[in-house]
Amino acid sequence: MLSPALLKVSLNRRSSAPVPQDEKMMFPSRSRTASYLQPMMEDQELVGFNRDRRRSSGSIIIDSFELGNASPSRRSSIASGLPLDKKQRRKLSNPVPLHQYTEDPTLAWEMLKEKRPVKPVRQMRLDTPVKPDHVRFVCIGCTHGEQMDLSRLPPGDVLLVAGDFTSCGLPNEVHNFNKLLGKLKYAYKVVIGGNHECTFDDTFLKLNKESEPKEMALKQALLSAIHSDSKGGISAKDLLSNAIYLEDSVIELFGITIYGTPWQPKVDNWAFNLSRGQSLLDKWNMIPTGVDVLLTHTPPLGHGDMMNNGQRMGCVELLNTVFKRVRPKYHVFGHIHEGYGCTTDGYTKFINCCLCNENLDMKNEPVIFDIPVHPHTKQFYVQNVKKILKRFQKKK
Repeated sequence: MLSPALLKVSLNRRSSAPVPQDEKMMFPSRSRTASYLQPMMEDQELVGFNRDRRRSSGSIIIDSFELGNASPSRRSSIASGLPLDKKQRRKLSNPVPLHQYTEDPTLAWEMLKEKRPVKPVRQMRLDTPVKPDHVRFVCIGCTHGEQMDLSRLPPGDVLLVAGDFTSCGLPNEVHNFNKLLGKLKYAYKVVIGGNHECTFDDTFLKLNKESEPKEMALKQALLSAIHSDSKGGISAKDLLSNAIYLEDSVIELFGITIYGTPWQPKVDNWAFNLSRGQSLLDKWNMIPTGVDVLLTHTPPLGHGDMMNNGQRMGCVELLNTVFKRVRPKYHVFGHIHEGYGCTTDGYTKFINCCLCNENLDMKNEPVIFDIPVHPHTKQFYVQNVKKILKRFQKKK
């Protein structure tokens, strides 16, 4: 987050440059309706409805062009990089109720699919030129510690990593991934954990007498590795010095808000596992209404969540939270390798960016998308990376 002084400089730069009248007229419409992943359907009616609904409600409007003119105090309330407390969450929105078949996602989807549209989306070509008035996001996930060919990664401004960048979160794995991040030329790298980042979840690491022998052995090995590799009490998360790590928290970059959360429905005994229902819904209720980019590890129900056997694995409460309340422009996730690809509900674009397929072979390509911003805004954030990252680290 920017300090008030830096925000003032940023806002002055944005407001000092004359903006042509035609751009003033076109920019809001372009931010709302431009489809940078090329949806195969007409979605103008739903977009228009959502725009009117946001403007008439008390929700925070966070489109990049509107944040550029917002006061520092208003922007910092949603982009502080810190989790929101219960009082703030109640102010932002009404919680989404539990679905009656939350424990059976396949059945829940059969009930909801007529009311929750899913349309295929053509991905942007990776060689699409990066524009000076757009922020290019590059999405990857589920690399599982595999060696990654850096030449496969396209150019961009922000790298989004949707978790599972290690096999089990060993410190040396985290260190190697951080070293790889340091070689990449993206201005910002935003990372969340996944169920394989076991050392990132303190609850998972707690030894439980009821744990199975294999689970106990894994936890003891991880704790031993952390103890032997740690220097002065540094945690595995702290090893990600070349990235912005989000865990139930939000950050603003280029006037675009990004919220990251690592949780998923419980399958076996892995990190960041929670039971379906209220436990997960409590986490989703922490997501502020109107973030631009939502970064989760688990998919929502119905989008990129189908296994090869036809079973749905996504979270119905996450789907309803996204569809009914949060309404992000983009929802980026991984976890279900078979679900790689992009879909839309007519407003939000859903991106499953798993690079590894179901056989853990790194066969999939990164996914990219653009969000328009003023050129001066983009220039400011590119030129002040170190200052912005330093302020974010202070807020942690």
